Amino acid sequence: MGLLVLMCLLQLTRLSAADNKIDTHSHFFPQFYRKILLDNNIRPGGALVPEWSASEHLEFMDKTNISLSTLSISTPGAVLREGYPVEESRKLARQLNEFGYMLSKEYPDRFRFLATLTLPDVEGSVAEAIYALDNLKAAGVVLLASSSGEVLGSPLWKPLYAELDKRNATVFVHPSQCPCPQQDETIDTCNTDVPAYVVDFLLDTTRAAFNLVLKNVTTDYPNVKFLLSHGGGFLPFAASRLAGGLHILASRNEEWSLAQLRRFYVDVALTANDFALPSILSLLSPTQITFGSDYPFARKELIMSTCLYLDAYIEQNLAPAALQQIDFDNAFRLFSHVLTEDSLRHCEQPLSCAATY
Repeated sequence: MGLLVLMCLLQLTRLSAADNKIDTHSHFFPQFYRKILLDNNIRPGGALVPEWSASEHLEFMDKTNISLSTLSISTPGAVLREGYPVEESRKLARQLNEFGYMLSKEYPDRFRFLATLTLPDVEGSVAEAIYALDNLKAAGVVLLASSSGEVLGSPLWKPLYAELDKRNATVFVHPSQCPCPQQDETIDTCNTDVPAYVVDFLLDTTRAAFNLVLKNVTTDYPNVKFLLSHGGGFLPFAASRLAGGLHILASRNEEWSLAQLRRFYVDVALTANDFALPSILSLLSPTQITFGSDYPFARKELIMSTCLYLDAYIEQNLAPAALQQIDFDNAFRLFSHVLTEDSLRHCEQPLSCAATY
């Protein structure tokens, strides 16, 4: 049976293989943060700053059968631009994290949050990570793939990796613009008419993953679990080439290199399609993949088609347990320290990805 037919059947029957989802890739935009971005003429990754409210987010979750979302702040995070005052970024990160904490307290069965830090400010990032993880019970932290020209994996950030390792933390890696000279900070591109979210995001994530392995972060801090955005960028497609690079630059053999690359988790935000998903599954087991929507940046209709395609593809190509793993189990394992089965809202009746808007 073809994927298109399966997608239509899923839509018509309003059934989903997994009754509940955990969305590991969705963003929140408090009004104070949205105002800061607009006042500074900042477009995240070249995109317009979206409208956001908790009530609209919850409505979206209900219609897409998402039980719980781990919320994060997208690029540029708390460091609005290179050279942004350290004290201002620390203050902003604290505001964002305490807002995320309040959301998780107000909606304990629907929202958790990932703490925003202040890299390349290492001292401030360490302090905020400790505060957010220990006091605010953040589900993990979100780190940009690159910050002010420094790529994640940098040895300069070892004190932060060490603190995250002590806490068995999950790190959500979200792309930013690629480092480039003479960057136009107001539109977040390297002086081209192509927004960063179109191409640069994927390269930024891929380079960060490669650098984490190259600089031995994945081996020196084995308790840290890295979850890469958007299917890991180009990582699955380029895995063999990256393994070759590790052989040249670090004298690592292909078997070791591929084993390290396979330690990453990835979400399927904007990547559940004919081109990306087979590549992702050729590198990674379904136990390393999580559901992600990229709400509110992604169009709701696109998220709907992502859900349907994922259901249909797995129905046709993988074991029946794979959808439950991707939609729920893997994320639950990553964030089990702040989740219990009882804390998650289970829908009274099965909902479908195909709910209409």
